[in-house]
Amino acid sequence: MAAAILYAAFYNHILLSIALAVRPSPYRKLWFLPILCLNIWLLFYVPNTGEPPLSSNGLGAAIFGFLLAASDFILLTDVQKELRLQNDKRDIPASPLSTRIVWAFSLITSQRGVGWAHEPTGRIPARPKTSRWTFVVSRLFWGAYYCMLSDLLRILVQWHFAVVRRGTADVGALGSLLDRMTFLTTLAEVQVGMTIPHVFMSAVSVALGLTEPREWPAIFGSWSEAYTIGRFWGRTWHQTLRRVLTAHAKFVVKVLHIKNGTSLSWHVQLFVVFTLSALLHLAGEYKAFNNWTSGGAMSFFVIQAVGITAEDMIIALASKIGFRKTTQLSKLIGYVWVCGWFTWTIVWWAGPWTKARFGTLDDKQSVILEFFQRALGNGTFSLL
Repeated sequence: MAAAILYAAFYNHILLSIALAVRPSPYRKLWFLPILCLNIWLLFYVPNTGEPPLSSNGLGAAIFGFLLAASDFILLTDVQKELRLQNDKRDIPASPLSTRIVWAFSLITSQRGVGWAHEPTGRIPARPKTSRWTFVVSRLFWGAYYCMLSDLLRILVQWHFAVVRRGTADVGALGSLLDRMTFLTTLAEVQVGMTIPHVFMSAVSVALGLTEPREWPAIFGSWSEAYTIGRFWGRTWHQTLRRVLTAHAKFVVKVLHIKNGTSLSWHVQLFVVFTLSALLHLAGEYKAFNNWTSGGAMSFFVIQAVGITAEDMIIALASKIGFRKTTQLSKLIGYVWVCGWFTWTIVWWAGPWTKARFGTLDDKQSVILEFFQRALGNGTFSLL
C-alpha cells in the first residue's frame, strides 16, 4: 500500500501540474478524467495492509481533498486567467512553459492562497515580519515546544481512552460531562499534529532560501478568536480547505441562480461547505474502517452548519434588542457556549476513532511522564 500511495501522489501532482500549466483551452477539462480514475482506484481498490487507522484516514481524506482541488482548478476555474500572484503583472497564458509549470506548482502547494490575490486575509494569522534567521530559530523552538506538547497530550489521551473503555461517556450525570470533555483532546491532537510538520517545513524552507518568512503564517489562528462556532471554524481552525470548499459552494449557488450577497446564498454556501467537509472526512473513515457507517464524520460536520445558523439567529436577535457590541462578558459567554457545543458534538466524530486507536502507537503513555515516574521511583533521573 505504501508504494501505491507514493506512486499515486507522484502521478497526481504531475497530472495536476500539467493540467494547470497548459494554456487555456476548452479541452483542458479533460485532464480531470485521469485524475478522477487514479483516485477512485486508490480509494476503492488499494487495500489496507496493516496500516494504522489514522494513516488510512489521512490517505482517504487526502484523496477526496485532492479531487476537490482538481475539480476547482480544472473544472470550475480558468486558473491562468482568474488566479494570480499578488503584485504579479505577468501574462501567464503567454508565458513560456517553464514559467507556467513553476506558477502551477506554486498554486498547488499554496493551499491557503498565501501570496495570491485570493488569499483570505483576515481569516488566517498575520504574516511573520522577522528576519530570516530569527524566523528559523523561532520556528525550531516552536517545533520543539509542540513536540513536547504532543507527548504531554498523551496524558489526556490516556484519560480519554480510559473513559471510552469504561463506557461512561453517554451517562447523563456530572461525571459524564467531565468524561465527554475528554473528547476535546481530539481537537488539540489535530492542531498539534498539523502544526509540527508545518513549523519544521517552514524553518527548513526559509533556512535554504527557498521561501521567505512572510510566506509562512501560522497554520492555526488564536484560540481567543473562538467565541462563536463560526469564528472557530473560520479563524481559529486551519484554513487549508477554504478555497476548494468555497469554490464549490459558490458554484452550487450559481447553478441554483441564487443572488449573491443574500442570506439565502450565504446559508446555502455554509451547508455545502460543511457537507463537502463531511464527505472528505467520510472518505477517510471509509479507507480506515472499510465501510461507510462506522464513523461519525457526516453527523459531526453537517451539524456544525446547523449550529452556526442557530448561533447567527441568536446574535441577530441580541443585536436587535440592543446588544450590538462585542464585550468581554459576551466573549466569556461565547467561550462557554463554544466549549459546550464541542463537548456535545465532538463525541460523534471522535468516539469511533478512539476505539480504533486502542492497541496502536497512539495508545502509549507520555515519554516525559514515564521519565519522571522512573526517575522518582529509582531516585535518579535515569531511564535505565
